[in-house]
Amino acid sequence: MPHAVDAVLQDELRRAGLPFRGPTARLLALLRQSEETHLTAHEIAELAAEAGLALPPAEIARQVEAFADHGLLGRLPTTTAEPVFDTQPEPHFHLIYEETARIVDLHVSPETLLAMLRDALARRPGEVEVVVVMRRAGGSGG
Repeated sequence: MPHAVDAVLQDELRRAGLPFRGPTARLLALLRQSEETHLTAHEIAELAAEAGLALPPAEIARQVEAFADHGLLGRLPTTTAEPVFDTQPEPHFHLIYEETARIVDLHVSPETLLAMLRDALARRPGEVEVVVVMRRAGGSGG
């Protein structure tokens, strides 16, 4: 667990009006460094505990919601009951497999996304559902 939070993260937190030092900054740094980019609040609490970040689960949930509200994390539409957060704040697309609940990041152009969608619809007719989320202005991508 890094104790020094880099200047870029500190600046993002400062611009969002959130504490840019201490546990808040360390939690965001931990999330940005995680190999898994799609996490529930419970999984984030487990990750924080494993990294030695001593915050109660309710506080972690509050922090994660604040990160999402300020565009530092994304919220994903999912097939699960528990909200899933995206640690990659830059705009990108997602492919969600309902059977396995696997979420795949798609860093592709809109043209490539449309080609992938056409292919999926052709290969699995009746099995593809498309959800388009129109983000509010200034909101997080994805």
